[in-house]
Amino acid sequence: MPHVRSEIFIPKPPAQVYAYAKDLVGLKPYLKDVESLRVLEDTGSHSKSEWVAVAMGKKVRWIEEEEWFDAELRNRFHSPEGDFDVYRGTWTFLPEGEGTRVVLELEYELNIPIFGGLLQKLVLKLMQENCDGLLQGLKDRSLAA
Repeated sequence: MPHVRSEIFIPKPPAQVYAYAKDLVGLKPYLKDVESLRVLEDTGSHSKSEWVAVAMGKKVRWIEEEEWFDAELRNRFHSPEGDFDVYRGTWTFLPEGEGTRVVLELEYELNIPIFGGLLQKLVLKLMQENCDGLLQGLKDRSLAA
């Protein structure tokens, strides 16, 4: 199963960066590949949202459930339904010097007919770029505040 790992340094305190990551509505404007993002449920420690992104001109949809562990400044997420056969991962927010090292890890399986076996390497590249873009969006959001 493909695995993607992305990291970024953000010169803000970990608790602050973590709070920006939890605020999906506030983060959405910084996510260029995400066409729509709708929060369906948010209890603070658990959220459920509906995502639509565009990859190679095709819309990819999924429901994402997230568990937020405030004391550890980490998150675990998965998709129980949508275009992904498997979609799960974690975010960690680690203190580093005067800022935060954010690490995003994602495992996925995406078997859409147009994405046949020959295109799986391209899909992996797109997923890496998407994760990198998500972290860059979080950094931009954090620095804009």
